[in-house]
Amino acid sequence: MDSKRVPRDKLACITQCSKHIFNAIKITKNEPASADDFLPTLIYIVLKGNPPRLQSNIQYITRFCNPSRLMTGEDGYYFTNLCCAVAFIEKLDAQSLNLSQEDFDRYMSGQTSPKKQESENWSSDVCLGVKQMYKNLDLLSQLNERQERIVSEAKKLEKDLIDWTDGITKEVQDIVEKYPLEIKPKNQPLAAIDSENVENDKLPPPLQPQVYAG
Repeated sequence: MDSKRVPRDKLACITQCSKHIFNAIKITKNEPASADDFLPTLIYIVLKGNPPRLQSNIQYITRFCNPSRLMTGEDGYYFTNLCCAVAFIEKLDAQSLNLSQEDFDRYMSGQTSPKKQESENWSSDVCLGVKQMYKNLDLLSQLNERQERIVSEAKKLEKDLIDWTDGITKEVQDIVEKYPLEIKPKNQPLAAIDSENVENDKLPPPLQPQVYAG
């Protein structure tokens, strides 16, 4: 929505998103979604999605869009629900959530988080979409823990490989220093007997043929 320039296009993004929410609730409940299901889900999505410059976009649509379009039709209905969701978030306090001020402050500061409600403790009137949402959040939490564990083990393996390489290098250097390698010059090849060289005079005289009388 923030990338759109025309108020009509921004409003169309809100309508399209809201229809997706309604369809998701309908699929999970196997029945048409109601406003009682839609508004809490929209509040949660706004909180988790945190759209950029949401308040500025709402004010922009309010000032420059055709007022009749904001008051009638599905565009007006979805835009009104978005405004209600933002207003609820802005006025969020302990009383609106039926919490004590102490618990509310701890939740808002991140010192603690609400306890996960087990599936068998859900009341019968809870929306199936909410149940599925918590189930998906639990799955994402497990996947995140597994990813963090894999990254930690990969870093440990990398450190072990580096330590092993350094250890092998040090051992090789110690052996080379303890037993230095001496490179001896190559032995000169032996000269052939009939080759022309200065050392031929050191050879014995050739054998002379002898004739024996029969």
